[in-house]
Amino acid sequence: MAKHLIMALTNPVEGRDAEYNDWYDNVAYPTYKSMPGLVPLGRFKAVDMPHMFPFEMDNEFQYLSLYYFEADDPVAFMDTIKATFAHRPEYVFSSDIDQTKFFEPMFVALGDVNFEPIDRYESLKR
Repeated sequence: MAKHLIMALTNPVEGRDAEYNDWYDNVAYPTYKSMPGLVPLGRFKAVDMPHMFPFEMDNEFQYLSLYYFEADDPVAFMDTIKATFAHRPEYVFSSDIDQTKFFEPMFVALGDVNFEPIDRYESLKR
């Protein structure tokens, strides 16, 4: 099966950092880690630093969350994930996320990956 990564690049609404992080920790993360086949790999905060290359773009995102899944048909997999949300009334997309700057690209591995996801129910730590 093909191995995929989803990169969720987000920002909180101005002045709503605490609410955004509370939503992620207490609503989003528990929901995502219970989704069949979806493995949250971690969450990261951007580091403000000089560019390594003069042609490098500026980062417009404060947060990155990584998710892993294996599927031969990523569209069908994501359709299943979307359908699962209907059975999760506790999950709502937070109004504390700046929806004018939201980017969630998906990538497929071109070969071997250098990690193996750990069991997401027993061993995954935040």
